[in-house]
Parts: sequence; structure tokens; C-alpha cells
Amino acid sequence: MIIKGIFHIHTKYSFDSILSPRRIVKYAIKNDYDFIAITDHNTIRGATEAYNYNIKYNDFQKLKVIIGAEYATDKGDIIGLFLKEEINSKNSKEVIKKIKEQGGITILPHPFKGHKLDNELMRDIDVVEVYNSRVNLVNNHKVKNLAKRYNKPIIIGSDAHFYGELGLTLMYYENISSVSFSETILCREPKIVKYEKSGWYYETLSQLIKSYKMGDVRILLSQSKRFLYQLKGILSIKLKD
Repeated sequence: MIIKGIFHIHTKYSFDSILSPRRIVKYAIKNDYDFIAITDHNTIRGATEAYNYNIKYNDFQKLKVIIGAEYATDKGDIIGLFLKEEINSKNSKEVIKKIKEQGGITILPHPFKGHKLDNELMRDIDVVEVYNSRVNLVNNHKVKNLAKRYNKPIIIGSDAHFYGELGLTLMYYENISSVSFSETILCREPKIVKYEKSGWYYETLSQLIKSYKMGDVRILLSQSKRFLYQLKGILSIKLKD
């Protein structure tokens, strides 16, 4: 048996996204996915809403919505999958402990982006995310070497914040009929069906949304200037071509 889907998706319940959980579920059903993992910043609200919507309107026949969250900690973001309750701690050891107490598994997303990596963290993490669509290829290759060094299984991360980013990655797992999906993630390496780098404008838009939602006018202005500067650069290159 082969299943396919996407991991690491953000919704409007993240401070830097406006994507509707329902729209994500509809996209997954339309594209015949078997699973999606929604991992909003510091909350399971988006994943829970998508999970309930899927049960009500899709009758839970094919698509599996994995409830997850991406928690900010003292050592950087840590993702938990198969969660049942919110986690309020900022301490990395406590977050990992509470994820596992729920029967969940821990993921280290984009390790070279905002993390304080040490042996303790790498020992406690279950899975390492590689080929994140919002990370450049050089760092993605570094992450793969990191996972090998610590003998950790890997997962492919979309890190989608917008509808246009949902289709950037696709992976599948083979021969899973005899084990649970959480065991599959821990024991079997996914096959990359598709991987594309996200556009520069998506990350800038995420920062604009974040500054607006958090009411930080200073960041909003700086990100607006950055967006216009980047856009000017892109347009000048096209005009020269």
C-alpha cells in the first residue's frame, strides 16, 4: 500500500498566515491525497478545525488529517504530531516531554533556521525535517547530513502558509498496511515525489501578515519597504532581459 500527502502546513491560526483550514482539506481531497499534517504556530486550533471539517464533509473515508503544532521554544521551533491537547511551555525539554506524553512524535523543522542545536536536543527529537520549501538548497543538504549524523529518520516539509505553496512538496510512503502511520514516519523514509523552492514573496508576505496581526507598525513598515525593494529588483532584471 502506498499513501501520499504533505507535511508542515500553516493556517489562519498562525500569526503569519491567512489560509483557511477548510480550503486546505478541499485542496487535499481534490488532489487525491491520503494525508496532510497541519502544524500552526503554538496551537492545534487549525489542525483540529481541519480534522473536524474532514470528518463532517468527507466522511473520513480517505484523507487523514494529522493534528499537529509548531511550538516556539528556548532552542527553536519544535513540531509535535498526533496531538490531542495544547502545550503552553516554552522549554524545549518540557515541550518534547508533553508531546510524547500524548503519544505524539517530535519533529525538528528547518534545523539551521532559528535553532540552538546541541546533542541533547538532537537526542530527544524523533524526526528531522529536510527539504523545507522555505529553506535554500544548501541548508537543506546540510540538514540531510545532520539527520544522518544522528541517525534520525527524515520527513519532507512544505512549510506552506499560502494556497500557492501547498503544491510545492509531495511525498509518499510505501508498504504501510501492517503498521500505524506514526510508526511509518518513525521507521520508513518517505519518497520525494515533488520538491520546489517557495517564492521569495511568500516569506515577505508572511512577515507582513505577522506584523499586522501582532499590531507592530514598525515591522509592518520595514517589511513593506523590503517587499517593494525586492519587487523593484525583480522588475529591473525582467526589464533588462
